[in-house]
Amino acid sequence: MSDDEVIAAYKEIYDVMIPDLDYYLRQIDCRDGCPVNTDPRGYMIALHAGNYLEGYRIARGPNPFSSICGIICGAPCETSCRRDRVDKTLTIRAQKRFLNEWFGMDKEAHIKSLEMSYARGSTHPKPNGLKVACIGAGVASMTCAHDLLRLGYAVDVYEMMRVPGGMLTYGVPTYRLKNEIAFNECFAIEYLGAKMHYNMKVGRDISMTELQSRYDAVFLGVGLWKSRELPIPGADGPDVIRGIEYLRVRCAEEEWKIGDNLIVVGGGNVAFDVARTSVRNGAKKVTMVCMETRDEQTADEFEIEDGMEEGIAILNRLSPVAVERDSAGKITGLRVQKLYSLFDYTGRFAPKPVPDSEFVIPCDCLALAIGQAMDMSVFNGWDKRDQLVMDRGLIKSERGTGRTSVKGIYAGGDAAFGAALFITAIRHGQDVARAIDTDLRETKPYQEFAGEFTEITPIRDKEYLRTKWALPSMQPPAVRVKNVNMVENNYTPEEAHQQANRCLQCHVSPVFDGTLCIKCNGCVDVCPCNCLKQVPVSKLNLDLGEGLLRDAVNNFYGVDSFEMADEELDLMGTAMMKDEDLCIRCGLCAEKCPTQAVTMDSMNYSFRWIG
Repeated sequence: MSDDEVIAAYKEIYDVMIPDLDYYLRQIDCRDGCPVNTDPRGYMIALHAGNYLEGYRIARGPNPFSSICGIICGAPCETSCRRDRVDKTLTIRAQKRFLNEWFGMDKEAHIKSLEMSYARGSTHPKPNGLKVACIGAGVASMTCAHDLLRLGYAVDVYEMMRVPGGMLTYGVPTYRLKNEIAFNECFAIEYLGAKMHYNMKVGRDISMTELQSRYDAVFLGVGLWKSRELPIPGADGPDVIRGIEYLRVRCAEEEWKIGDNLIVVGGGNVAFDVARTSVRNGAKKVTMVCMETRDEQTADEFEIEDGMEEGIAILNRLSPVAVERDSAGKITGLRVQKLYSLFDYTGRFAPKPVPDSEFVIPCDCLALAIGQAMDMSVFNGWDKRDQLVMDRGLIKSERGTGRTSVKGIYAGGDAAFGAALFITAIRHGQDVARAIDTDLRETKPYQEFAGEFTEITPIRDKEYLRTKWALPSMQPPAVRVKNVNMVENNYTPEEAHQQANRCLQCHVSPVFDGTLCIKCNGCVDVCPCNCLKQVPVSKLNLDLGEGLLRDAVNNFYGVDSFEMADEELDLMGTAMMKDEDLCIRCGLCAEKCPTQAVTMDSMNYSFRWIG
């Protein structure tokens, strides 16, 4: 530690900040955690109040794929949720599904939802004479098309498959998402004006060179359609199932014959999709071999639990060594070795095997789901292929714009930034659409926010803290493994109403009026989560924020604190500090205050696009 740090630690100097509008927006943790800044707090409050239409508008506004996100989103909003620090996170994704199904999931409902978009432009823009090609009909490309169409661009989408959706259609099993829902959401964007070219593979049926000559900009949203190989003896045979290719066939409800005793190598969500799909495809026994421990597995916890309920065995901390075959070349088992650990002390991947621990797990079929890679054939016949910079098998792209090393070529989604959530790819599509518009029309769009603060009653029914967490019910395992229908049920209205009430309402905050405070410490004493603290002004780091905090102290007390000694500052006043990570918006501090120095203020915000 430096001398200054030692002195600061001894004096217990606190780094604090003066809240502004952006500060209060960031307190809505679910919104801040969503890649497209959806406001779950807003639609849950509307849902609980019975205003389903307003709730749907808020859920749909920033996201043209709201319906699929209500069913299969990885829900980073739930990971960010403040309620998770109290007991258990809000069931945000499931509540979005409830609103989506209430509004409707058919083509007509999705067409109607186009008018609710927060994106720039309108559903009937004036054509601007510019043309853009989007390669792939997954969420990144279709979102980019959606946003550009609203600005008057002509957009053509080139899709190598016979139907749209990308990994929504060919990577997500139907027991998790019905293909029809993805089709309907894509159809709405086609209705908006996207011209679809199906069974048209770039690099085979048309080259990037041709696309560059026809269009003002080209967006590469091709995804990762190849499975990574496992470099062990016997794993390169054609009888070894590659997970992504297998899902592509099974999600299209086509046949793929497998054995009775299947081993799936991998521990992520794709591996579980392969394993659970195989249970429904006739496998009598499915075993997953994972190098990670249960805590290290990247799969969602519900995927692991659902898979185990369906009879899938999970063997952790094992490293594949070789595929065992008989004299006829048929698979008979997977030779594995136990591992002490998978990562070193720095977190670097460094498997440490247990000596003399090899053994064979019998099987007659093997599937690999250890990662995804890009199909490079998309660049066949392109005269500028050598100019495109790649980074570890991905298209090197500028984060926030998708610009590549080739002028007029943009990239987003998994092919540019690696395998991630659908909602992240949706954000990439939005970023690229803005970048294309900026580059072609020299616009500089930004969002202008306005906030209104209203004092509300501090007395809130504390039932919201007592309501237990509950996900929607599921089909029983014995039933769901025998069909390919969606296994998760929707909330009933009563369940949705109850779960929505668990929201802490992070847009409401206690506000302190120093002119009324008598320093009784009642608010500190009554706080159930110890998020309040009174400290002498001398213990604040007044130089933070370019001196704004010092200016605030000087203005409040009418002094020049810079020239005052610590003892004088201590006599002068006290600061009330609040730890936002801990506050649960219960309002007890405001209820307890005898002078009404503490009030509960609700921040309602609005925004509009400028430029």
